[in-house]
Amino acid sequence: MNSNKRSGILSIIALSTLVLVIAVSVLRTNAPSAKTIESDFWLIYHDDADRTQRTEAVLRLIDANNSVWAGANLSGVTLSGKQLKLVDLHDADLSESLLVGTNLNGATLRSTIFDASDLQDAQLSGANMNEASMVRCNLKNARLELTSFFQASLEQITATKADFSGADLSESHCMMADFTDAVLIDARFDYANLEATIFQGADLTNVSFQGALMLDTDFSNSNWWRTVGMEPAILEDLKDRFAPDADAPQALRDDYQQWLSEE
Repeated sequence: MNSNKRSGILSIIALSTLVLVIAVSVLRTNAPSAKTIESDFWLIYHDDADRTQRTEAVLRLIDANNSVWAGANLSGVTLSGKQLKLVDLHDADLSESLLVGTNLNGATLRSTIFDASDLQDAQLSGANMNEASMVRCNLKNARLELTSFFQASLEQITATKADFSGADLSESHCMMADFTDAVLIDARFDYANLEATIFQGADLTNVSFQGALMLDTDFSNSNWWRTVGMEPAILEDLKDRFAPDADAPQALRDDYQQWLSEE
């Protein structure tokens, strides 16, 4: 009986040892080596790599818990749905990238290039995007609350139904940008270039437009009268051209009439 017990115990010990050896072997196999990480950094900082190679390299760096790629060449990468909160990508090139639903909340994106990238449903709240370039970006339904876009280039972006509440777009360049049905409560467009910018149906409550260039800007069915910083002459012009029409929500038309009665 004792011999059987000893035999059973020895079998259990042997099996446990085998499992431990296999686990250690798997961990060593899956863990990125310093050489691999160095190679991946080389790929994202040189122009020789193609989009697929850059994407695979940055995904491995993400798995290795790396989050600082300042100045990297990530043009054309596919990072949709990835968690990139608080990453440092300042001065990086992410032009023509797929970032649909990507979480970039609080990220450092100063002077980063996003031209022609798809950021639909992305989260960029609290990010630093000062002097970033986002020409022709897709920002539909994106979350950009309290994001800073000081002197950023947002020409021809599509930002329908995006949320820019509290965002700072002072001195930004928004020529031909589309903010249709966007939420812009408490945002700032001070001294911004808003030539041919579209604000149709946008919520402009307490938005500051002090010193902004507004040439051919479209305020159709938006509550432009609830903004701040507009010159009286501009408000009079908007009254003539952009009073809520029959297609506007009743609540918007009622608010406009209330504003007129308060003047």
